[in-house]
Amino acid sequence: MIIPDKPRKTAAELKLLIEEKLLAGYPDCERAEVVINPPAAGHPWSAAIFGVGPTIFRCRRKLEGIVEQLRDQFDLLI
Repeated sequence: MIIPDKPRKTAAELKLLIEEKLLAGYPDCERAEVVINPPAAGHPWSAAIFGVGPTIFRCRRKLEGIVEQLRDQFDLLI
C-alpha cells in the first residue's frame, strides 16, 4: 500500500519506534542493536538487527514485520 506524502522520521526516530515495538513483544531482544539503512533495493528504508545468542534469530523475524508496518506509515527523513 503506497501512501503519498507519508510523514518522515529521522533514522533515530525510526530506530526508537522499532526498539519499542520489538521490546514490547520480545523482551529478550533488549540487547540487540537496531540500525536503520538508507533507501536500497526498491525500499524507502530498511533496518537490520545485530546481536548474539539464540534469541537473535527470533528478534530478526519480529523486526521484519515491524519494519513492514512502519514503512507503510513513514518515510525516512534524509
